[in-house]
Amino acid sequence: MPRTAFLFIALLLAASLAGAAETLDSIARIRALSPEEAAAAVPVAIEATVTFRNPTQPVLIADDGREGIYISLPPGEGADIATGARLRIAGVTAPGGFLPIIAARTVAILGTVPIPAPRRIDPAELFSPSLDCQWVQLPGVITGIDDPAALVLVAEISGYTVKLLLPPDPRAHERAAALMQQPVTIRGVLGSVFNSQRQLTGRHFFVPSFADIIPAETPTPDTAPPLRAINELLRSDATSRTRVRIRGIVTHASGDTLYVRGKSGSILIRAASTEALTPGVNIEAEGFAAVAPFRPILRATRITVLDTGPPPEPVPLDLSGENIVPQQSELVFLDATLLALRTGPTADTILQCRTGSWFFEALLPAGTAPPDSLSPDDHLRLTGICDLTTSQVLPFGKNADGFRLHLRSPDDIAILQRAPWWTLSRLLRALAAVGALACAALAWAALLRRRVTVQTQIIGTQIQRAAVKDERQRIARELHDTIEQELAGVSLQLRNARHRLAHTPEHAATALDLAERMLRHCREEARTSIRDLRSVALEQRGLHGALHEFLTPLAAECGAILKIEVLGVPHPLSGPVEIHLLRIAHETVANAARHASPTHIHVTLTYTPHTITLETRDDGRGFDTTATAPRGHFGILGIHERAGKLHAKLHLQSTPGNGTTVRVTVPTPPGTTPS
Repeated sequence: MPRTAFLFIALLLAASLAGAAETLDSIARIRALSPEEAAAAVPVAIEATVTFRNPTQPVLIADDGREGIYISLPPGEGADIATGARLRIAGVTAPGGFLPIIAARTVAILGTVPIPAPRRIDPAELFSPSLDCQWVQLPGVITGIDDPAALVLVAEISGYTVKLLLPPDPRAHERAAALMQQPVTIRGVLGSVFNSQRQLTGRHFFVPSFADIIPAETPTPDTAPPLRAINELLRSDATSRTRVRIRGIVTHASGDTLYVRGKSGSILIRAASTEALTPGVNIEAEGFAAVAPFRPILRATRITVLDTGPPPEPVPLDLSGENIVPQQSELVFLDATLLALRTGPTADTILQCRTGSWFFEALLPAGTAPPDSLSPDDHLRLTGICDLTTSQVLPFGKNADGFRLHLRSPDDIAILQRAPWWTLSRLLRALAAVGALACAALAWAALLRRRVTVQTQIIGTQIQRAAVKDERQRIARELHDTIEQELAGVSLQLRNARHRLAHTPEHAATALDLAERMLRHCREEARTSIRDLRSVALEQRGLHGALHEFLTPLAAECGAILKIEVLGVPHPLSGPVEIHLLRIAHETVANAARHASPTHIHVTLTYTPHTITLETRDDGRGFDTTATAPRGHFGILGIHERAGKLHAKLHLQSTPGNGTTVRVTVPTPPGTTPS
């Protein structure tokens, strides 16, 4: 039993040892871990050389000869560790923010050794994520000091701006000034700027010391670089690594920016400092030419004041020629109209202006304000440095199609003429007010017109009803005054005839003949009065229904087939128009039924927004329209008279044997609404 227990304990110990995490002994294995694996605090034991150490922070970067890594030190340790120290480091892994790092538990200094030779990389590899914490070397140009207190230099590497972080140095400003605007070789550790998703968003360098920023060329005191004209820089016989000298008069100086006018043009110079340089100073600048749009710039390593004169006068900006490149970086003036004022992203004031057909921006330095009295449409004279721009892909001289003006101060703005009181904004406000009044007037007119239309319809209806009433009363009077009297006369003649039959039979025929004529006349009068009286059908069934009621009996008399058709959207008509159209249709169908013996009669009413057309067409025997109507026949004449009262167009077409077509087109009064 004791032997069995011993074996069991041995097996448990073996399993425990087999399950223990393996200690990582190379930086490459640590960097290969995933963030989740690195977060498991895997044991680490490595030897490496410090490639960067800032004594003010509890971190360092070390390299084992193949890879580099970021290491956090235990609290209170590492004060005596410097760049070049060989260390034995024990600790655990941590995920870090970009790649895995080492959280050191113990650090032992083994000695001081030379830093491994840096890896030479191409500028195109600058943003390769795998180069994080690697000890590298590549060319660049020192362009400025970003933070003098923390000693951060600014460098330009293959067109990219990167920051160089250096440890404290008592001679930092002196050494930084000596490197300004120079091509250099930078040796340092690549640092990464990253986001919360562990993605690379930028680069910076950890540089161990100024000794790791090596100038590309060290001038000898006895040899001065060649003196060049401004328009001779970066020609085929010179490169950006060739040190040159130029001379000219300062036209503007601000910070590290200097504009100089030479005999062959003007140029922009980047310098470490321009504090002692004012417009009018004649200088000699030594440095390296660099590529820039439209004209090279000069990165000056040394500036010598030759003499001092009056400030140079600005020259007029000439935009009339095809080649405006000679005016790049020149101190110019021009007259322009102010369009608007706005604030730029760096708190500088931007004047948006127009001169001729050119639109441009004039920029005031940050911290300065334009005159308070400036307003849009002021006519100004502006003085400043011309900076050409282009909307084309390549900045050839012929592609310069725009410019900016860098004003030196608010004094470069002169008001030539105030904006007229009628500015665009005031004009727009006035037009808006007039437009509002016009809209109100139109709305009032529309409401008034609508009200007038309603009242007109009411009045028209009342007039129509009054007219119908009057017409009925007239017909009633006619029935009383004519038909009744005629019947009374017939009665008298019949009584007379009866008397004559009893006494003088030979004279009775005369009285009977007269009574017959009187009855015939009475019948015609009755028919006319009845037709007028029956126009009440227009009120009850409309024109289409009245046509059916009036024309169907006429067609039935001659055995013809009657077809009445309505085209378009019917709309209301005045009473006289409907009555006249009804009478015209009645007359034409009656004439066809009594005189033409048709088999088909087709009546069409066509409504359009502006007209109504009545057309009657039959296939009867027709007649000669040029012949004179027989005595006592007034149908065609009546149609003409009714069409004339309606101001209508009358079309009459008929030939013997081919039927007859009568078409009447009546204009519709404006404003008639389809129903």
